[in-house]
Amino acid sequence: MTDEPSQQIAKAVELIQRGMNKEAVDLLNELLKGHPESIEGWYNLAYALSALEKTEEALKAYDEALAIDNGIFDIWFNKATLLYEMADYQKARECYEKALEIDPEDAEAWNNLGNCHSRLAEGREAIEAYTRAVAVKPDYAEAFYNKANAHFIEEEDEKAIAYAELAQELNPDLAPRVDQWIRVAKNRLASKREHEEYELRKATDGHD
Repeated sequence: MTDEPSQQIAKAVELIQRGMNKEAVDLLNELLKGHPESIEGWYNLAYALSALEKTEEALKAYDEALAIDNGIFDIWFNKATLLYEMADYQKARECYEKALEIDPEDAEAWNNLGNCHSRLAEGREAIEAYTRAVAVKPDYAEAFYNKANAHFIEEEDEKAIAYAELAQELNPDLAPRVDQWIRVAKNRLASKREHEEYELRKATDGHD
């Protein structure tokens, strides 16, 4: 006796890989009519629907998968990514947090969580998430860039410059993005130092 649901899912995955998402959706919908308990069916249906930009339907499919088993990292991660693309940063953040409860060693999830915090103007939390990302993956250039940018927004220019330079060392392709604001950080830092030196001279002169 052949395992028909497994064969259909394998066929659907092949269709998705070939970019034939509509055909995959049709096949998976047919499968799920007879096997609504198939977590792989719902997960792959969500993925294919997402590729077709049918976001609301995709979210429902992810939720069906999570109703069967809410302890699978990939489902929470992909749902979070979809929500982020929909600009629902708060719900995306919650889903990345759920994913990280399952696998706290996933650098990309930490980086993406940091992006959610950044979008929600939660600067300190963003920096903490990016820090976790680079702790897990020390050569993660994108996360170092994001961490630098978060420090820049917080006007912590010394740290912003240091992490931006490290990001560029790891990936020189990031240079154009860094250049957008690194000069501002350097000028701001120079002005701050000049002001501190001026205040110090003024204080010293006052004691003469």
